[in-house]
Amino acid sequence: MWNLVVLLVLMSLAGVLANRSAQHLDAVQGDLAAGMAAEMGIYRTAVVRYFAEHDVTNMGVSTAALKSGGYLPAWSRMAQQSTPLIWSNYRDAGGVVYVYATSLPPHNLGAELARLAHNSVLVGAYSTSSSFLQSPVEGNTKIPVSALAGKSVPDGAPVWIATRQ
Repeated sequence: MWNLVVLLVLMSLAGVLANRSAQHLDAVQGDLAAGMAAEMGIYRTAVVRYFAEHDVTNMGVSTAALKSGGYLPAWSRMAQQSTPLIWSNYRDAGGVVYVYATSLPPHNLGAELARLAHNSVLVGAYSTSSSFLQSPVEGNTKIPVSALAGKSVPDGAPVWIATRQ
């Protein structure tokens, strides 16, 4: 009888510990997604600042130019790393700036990007089956992203648009 009681107590403790581990893992994953979303926001700010000072269209600005021009904050990981960034950009003929991921991030950034952008319709995901930005809040935004066609934007990659002021 005591063996059964001890076994039940040990199984209960194992269940509690497993549940806490899963909750901790969810929190860590959320923190990683928030960090990547913040990084995309810093990159977007740097790109917008660059294009505010350089009135050029139908092109993107390189990471090297963002670093050497001081557009990326020196304290940011992006300014210090030597490997290529996951982020890229393009400014179309109308002056619209697109910041996007060149590979799918390891975490879903939709909710974190929406939070950072205050649920703006200018944040979403690129879809190869649609020519419009897909918002995590609004769905199909009717905002065309056809300027990204032919760029290295994978299906489902986060996109954050900046319009001309």
